[in-house]
Amino acid sequence: MAANSQNSNTGTLEMRDAFGNALVQLGQEYPNMVVLDADLHTSSKAGYFKKAYPDRFYQIGIAEQNLFGIAAGLALTGYIPFPSTFAVFATRRALDQVAISIAYPKLNVKIPGSYVGLPTSRAGASHNCIEDIAVMRSLPNMYVADPGDNADLLAIMRAAIEHEGPVYFRITRYTLPEIFGSDHIFEWGKGRIVRTGSDVTLFGTGMMTGYCLEAAKLLANDNIDAEVVHLASIKPIDRDLITESVKRTGAAVTAENANIMGGFGSAVAEVVVETCPVPMQRIGVRDRWVDSGGIDELFTEYGMQPIDIANAAKQAIASRKEGATS
Repeated sequence: MAANSQNSNTGTLEMRDAFGNALVQLGQEYPNMVVLDADLHTSSKAGYFKKAYPDRFYQIGIAEQNLFGIAAGLALTGYIPFPSTFAVFATRRALDQVAISIAYPKLNVKIPGSYVGLPTSRAGASHNCIEDIAVMRSLPNMYVADPGDNADLLAIMRAAIEHEGPVYFRITRYTLPEIFGSDHIFEWGKGRIVRTGSDVTLFGTGMMTGYCLEAAKLLANDNIDAEVVHLASIKPIDRDLITESVKRTGAAVTAENANIMGGFGSAVAEVVVETCPVPMQRIGVRDRWVDSGGIDELFTEYGMQPIDIANAAKQAIASRKEGATS
């Protein structure tokens, strides 16, 4: 079956549409792949798979615990299930089933978490998921990824299928600028330098890597040379690349479309403090619920705009200089 007519790798396509297209494309390559839905396929765009492969699409309804329990059973019989729902329901409502029925026995289930972070916008605290990175990376056996653009998403989904074990990946309801080309390859535990620099490292994951690139442009206007590192693979994380980069630059900033408590910034900080301690700042939601509002105004309210990343970089550099003279 052909995917949606739009190219899933174009920067003009919203990521949830790219997700639906990728499901169809991968479904053609992997006949044992099935998609389960919790009555959200029109929002998540898993409905593209339903239209292409109706016999491999299962509507479970608004019963998320059953969604993941059934996915576990299908995995035990040789299928590769994608139980699709909003990230809040995967990481809050059905956490016990995800933990005990899927992560504990290391079953081959691939979990797409839709509607993550601030771009969920006006859905409110009940549907806006900011804690999913922290929750999922704390589960043994669970791999976690946050794609930086649509090409990254497709590559992550392919790598998820090729990995034997549970995977959680994030899908932002947003149109992201294109960072990678159609030949992009994702590897678990490997990051990528998308801009070289010498004065500070901006570590981004998901959509925030694009914001880090914008921040680097702002810093260049002040003669600050920022390195930007994209870490789509949050667990496992690229410890070597993190260490090598901060050794070169001597300062770091992390940026995530999520709560900084236990999330991506914490994952990077764990590596930095264990291998090469340097001044570091974290950008993300700072331990509070997300209000309803426009996307741009929420990023401003929560201090997560490119200018905020640039200012955090200046603070980290200033701390480094203070430490050198003390």
